[in-house]
Amino acid sequence: MPDLDNRLARSRTALLDEIEQPPLADVRRRARRIRRRRSAAAGATVLALLGVIGIAARPWQHDGTTPEVTASNPAAITPVYEAGGIKIVGLLPQPVYVLGGDNPDVEFTDRTHGLAATACAQDCPPLARTDDGGLKWGPAAPSPVGGGSADLIAFPGGRWLLKGGDSYWSSADGTNWKPVTPPAATSRAAIGPGELLRYDPVAAAVTVLSPEEGPLGPLTAQPELTIRSVIPPPAADGAWWIGGVVDGRPAVAVSRDSGRSWSVTPLPATAGDVYTVTTGTLGTEVYAVARGEKGELRAVYHSTDSGRDFTSNDLTGAAAAHKAPATVSGDPVPLLDGRLLVIEQGGAPSSWWVSDDGGASFSPVAGLPAVGFIRQTYAGYVAYQLFDSSWMAFSPDGSTWQKLQVH
Repeated sequence: MPDLDNRLARSRTALLDEIEQPPLADVRRRARRIRRRRSAAAGATVLALLGVIGIAARPWQHDGTTPEVTASNPAAITPVYEAGGIKIVGLLPQPVYVLGGDNPDVEFTDRTHGLAATACAQDCPPLARTDDGGLKWGPAAPSPVGGGSADLIAFPGGRWLLKGGDSYWSSADGTNWKPVTPPAATSRAAIGPGELLRYDPVAAAVTVLSPEEGPLGPLTAQPELTIRSVIPPPAADGAWWIGGVVDGRPAVAVSRDSGRSWSVTPLPATAGDVYTVTTGTLGTEVYAVARGEKGELRAVYHSTDSGRDFTSNDLTGAAAAHKAPATVSGDPVPLLDGRLLVIEQGGAPSSWWVSDDGGASFSPVAGLPAVGFIRQTYAGYVAYQLFDSSWMAFSPDGSTWQKLQVH
């Protein structure tokens, strides 16, 4: 008799088949129209920004009464940075919540609910919480008490797991945290409902994370490649993707049966050495970005059929011709309008680069604030080191970003 996981998977597939989804081509046509309208309005936006800059020395923060706004409907005084079809909504005219600590970690379980944590030596500050997409933050009390590095993980269903130093806490909704003692690590046959993947460098294996128990143990079936990156949540079609190398060549691995088995695809070699491969997916499209040990951009591989076939774009010498950034950091971001977004390493202005030809070439997006790197999370993307500082921004789709009112 089929097990419960198989029956649930078949039921999910049947339900998705019954729901009429808009074709990705229609979604992209709409996204391109929006991008053209934004480009046409860019001149007006720049003039508005100049007026805002005249109000205060720091255009991204003002004191005063806070109007009722949302991330998609910012107040007129709120600065908006817009170029190349990418929009970053600045801070509201209200005080910013000071998180405290170091190396902030931000996660969202959906478009509105998020938490932020920081590392510290001991007795870390309380977690910060938002319920409106990052516009307003406050302490998430009661919060776990502990010290060390902070690793905040969002799970399906609004559940959370926090690792602070060597301790774990679990919460069903971001409150009422309870300490967790992970069970003895045992091999897991599959990724269960509501669980996520994580790479354990000590065990050199892909492990399963539970929101209630923490790390459970390694998958019985491990992908046959040297693992360099793991996207914690599955793609929209339920596939789990991993990037890495095989005998020095870039490669990707995918599981379409909840981690019971893996298919490894070695990718064409590049002119330069490859240390890591990061992946990004959107619909049936899969991107794999190969980098050197110091972040040097080596190649971009693009698939339009869910990873069954890849087109290779060797970019080893493209930076000299100004057709690609020399180095990239963080995760690649496939955009709804068919382009690919990557971040140039170093956090300089024009660090946003986009490709509209599947990764064969890139163009810098001038006019956007510097950013350090982008990390994919369960509900979207978080940009770190915005304005070459400790500011952050969140986006569910990579195109429209809300600068977070937390620091």
